[in-house]
Amino acid sequence: MRRSRPAVLGMALALALGGGLGGTALGPPAATASAAASHESVPASAAVQQVGDDAIVQHYQQLGGGASFLGAPVGTPYDIAGGRAQNYAGGTIYWSPATGAHETHGSIGGHYAELGGPAGFLGFPLTDETATPGIPGRYNNFAGGTIYWSPATGAHETHGSIGGHYAELGGPAGFLGFPLTDETATPGIPGRYNNFAGGTIYWSPATGAHETHGSIGGHYAELGGPAGFLGFPLTDETGTPDGVGRFNHFAGGSIYWSPATGAHEIHGSIGGHYAELGGPAGFLGFPLTDETGTPDGVGRFNHFAGGSIYWSPATGAQEVHGAIRAQWAALGWEHSRLGYPTSDEYGITGGRRSDFQHGSILWHEASSRIEVIHATIPAALLGVDLERIPTTQKVVALTFDAGANDAGLPSILSTLTANGVPGTFFLTGNWVNQFPSDPALIYNAGNRIGNHSMTHPDFTTLTDAQIAAEISGAQRAIEAAGGDPLPFFRFPFGARDSRTIADVNGAGYAAVRWTVDTLGWQGTMNGTRGPAFIVQRVMASAQPGEIVLMHLGSNPDDGSTLDAAALPQVISQLRAAGYGFVTLDAALG
Repeated sequence: MRRSRPAVLGMALALALGGGLGGTALGPPAATASAAASHESVPASAAVQQVGDDAIVQHYQQLGGGASFLGAPVGTPYDIAGGRAQNYAGGTIYWSPATGAHETHGSIGGHYAELGGPAGFLGFPLTDETATPGIPGRYNNFAGGTIYWSPATGAHETHGSIGGHYAELGGPAGFLGFPLTDETATPGIPGRYNNFAGGTIYWSPATGAHETHGSIGGHYAELGGPAGFLGFPLTDETGTPDGVGRFNHFAGGSIYWSPATGAHEIHGSIGGHYAELGGPAGFLGFPLTDETGTPDGVGRFNHFAGGSIYWSPATGAQEVHGAIRAQWAALGWEHSRLGYPTSDEYGITGGRRSDFQHGSILWHEASSRIEVIHATIPAALLGVDLERIPTTQKVVALTFDAGANDAGLPSILSTLTANGVPGTFFLTGNWVNQFPSDPALIYNAGNRIGNHSMTHPDFTTLTDAQIAAEISGAQRAIEAAGGDPLPFFRFPFGARDSRTIADVNGAGYAAVRWTVDTLGWQGTMNGTRGPAFIVQRVMASAQPGEIVLMHLGSNPDDGSTLDAAALPQVISQLRAAGYGFVTLDAALG
């Protein structure tokens, strides 16, 4: 029987690799085999050489022989890395038992030789050089990777995890295009990368292989790439759920991009809080800045399309947004007396609130009013019951105590609003509970609220624990109504001593007395007093920083509200005398 040429080659290869046609080993004696194994330079057996050479000749003929791009043979076949090779004028055909015979030529063949040929990490070729489908370029697959070539990029290899991921992403026909580099070690850190026409794939043992490209990839490179604080990518670039933007997560943070905001990074505590708040799908939207150090050198921040997140070692990461953020910015951000935020914005009765190191900012929905609460007490106000604002300017603070009823409140608020004058209202907790909608009327009209205790007792008769309960009870009642009384407290009946003042200061309040009491709360005194009596007392005590004490309620005997009745003339005559009007916040400096 006459066997075909492939059959002869197959039998010869089987014999050369140590097995007879019937399965009987035909290899050399054990001692000879051991000696051959200890010398890599020992040529392959004659049978293996013949099989390889025959396969090379057969493939050469299939490619067109001397008339093909390979041209005429150069020299004779030779052993290489456990296989055989034959050089030609236009390239080389390589053969190994595992891969068969395949050619390399041109730029790809040249680069393959530079990388060590079959003895290098790429091993023997698995394909001839082949055109990349649909795009101008060429490639050879090898046992250990692939070399790609295009006119614009030249010849470069990919292999391992990076090569595998590149193939998953479409290879040169995908958005990455052809490689611009071989796989390369990342300087100074354990990892690898390949640059491509359309981006980069990075790999590390801990993160695997992921790509970056476009604006995100460019910004990642600006920030130091894998050697920077972001480290290696954990994801490919991915679309945000809203379909608007893109992101890459990295070992040390994330970069987000949208058409309106560009590419910016977030990381650390700010990045973590941003994710908790919904990331770009939340109310903050996409970042407008990278994380940046605050001018004071203490904290960090990111601005976003819908607000900001600020961080400091003392306060952690907190967001501010909307009208509250605008007010904080107008005050000087973290440089303001308020300092850094200590809370996210949260809901209160009738509005929203953010707390800061030294106060709060409140937004009242009904009036869209922004109220700034400074909770830090200047040293000059500690240990005293303030009787006058320390100033040389001709300003007066009108203050109103509430403890009985609210009979005079509508008139007082109407007068203050009509004249554009703010006041400070000291409320007891019991009064707030009795008239729960009144505090909103007060602060929505642009006035300030202070603490007048819970039940209006004489503080000099109370223990320290009872005093603390009176103060905190009123504070809770006022806060439940949507206001904040800090940092102003007025003693009921004006009864105080050094101990009670210290207790009030310890609770975070400055004690505020008055320059003049109008005595309107005493009523008409059987018809002997009227509004003119009130006006006369105020004007007799007029001075820079005057604190005027008036009352909201009616006299229990005659039902009069003399302070409310006198207020228009009090304002008119003080203005005629050159005075302006302030809240007690002016006492804070």
